[in-house]
Amino acid sequence: MSDTGSDTANDTTSPSSAGTINVAAVVIRNTAGEVLCVRKHSSPRFQLPGGKPEPGESMAATAVRETAEEVGVVLHGDNLGFLGRFSAEASNEPGHTVTSAVFTAPALPTGPDSQTPSPAAEIAEIAWIHPTNPRGYELAPLLATRIFPALAPRQLGAVTVFAGARDSTDPATAELAVALGEALARDGITLIYGGSKLGVMGQIAHGASTRGGEVIGVLTTHLANYELKYDALTKLEVVGTMAERKAHMSQLCDAFVALPGGVGTLDELFDEWTNQQLGLHAKPIGLLGRDFWAPLVAMVDHMVEYGFVRATDREHLVVADDPDELLTRLREWVPPVPRWI
Repeated sequence: MSDTGSDTANDTTSPSSAGTINVAAVVIRNTAGEVLCVRKHSSPRFQLPGGKPEPGESMAATAVRETAEEVGVVLHGDNLGFLGRFSAEASNEPGHTVTSAVFTAPALPTGPDSQTPSPAAEIAEIAWIHPTNPRGYELAPLLATRIFPALAPRQLGAVTVFAGARDSTDPATAELAVALGEALARDGITLIYGGSKLGVMGQIAHGASTRGGEVIGVLTTHLANYELKYDALTKLEVVGTMAERKAHMSQLCDAFVALPGGVGTLDELFDEWTNQQLGLHAKPIGLLGRDFWAPLVAMVDHMVEYGFVRATDREHLVVADDPDELLTRLREWVPPVPRWI
């Protein structure tokens, strides 16, 4: 999505260095996919709502405050996503570089709770501009060359799937696994998984391989000795330990999906979800099969209620029943604002 140096998301910002201007900005979209942009009285170019932080103010708080001041839209920091950190030539300060921590906000609601943006303070004009069709609007370099391209759906070249090595007592689980494998193959997405021929793992590999998809299995030396590998793998990669297996599967993929499974599946899922929350990767995580995952989601909601999980981290888990819907939502996913320790 970006070359984000994401330590700017929640930390209070350091002062702008010589030649560099640090700002925060927000992407607000309407139902047509257009982005709310603003033009200052002093500039012919459109940019995102946002601005420079006040002393001791976090970048997320800056984005919320500036949006209210410039266009009268009230946002809530807990609902923001984090697109990334971007740099380009400053639009209004020759010889300077602007570096922006760019957040995303939910689409503006319609109906009784709707908010209508209007220019205020130094803003002369607002416009709804589509990232792929600016319609002749003059854009600031940062918006045109970095931020708008980053709003394109992410490319899923490979997806790592976590799944059980046993057969489910519910026949629908096998059907779901096969359907996901077929969907990955149909979309030209490489399946990365644990390499086994057993249980739900074997079923997703079967779905992908029988439709001509590329299937890469990652097994430990210990498991490979038991001849558990799926016979139609495109490629088998053998590593030494279970920790190395998880790390390698993570490195190979652009997104993660968890199918129904047991303790091993939960271990893999929570490992990657923790890494996502810590900002160690910015890859989407999906849960396929609502009924199976409902108790886990309820437990996570319970953790949110008790303050141990942020609501935004819960909301950024993608839960679906249909493989095609899941893949679409994974492509559209934007990371949560990272949590720093």
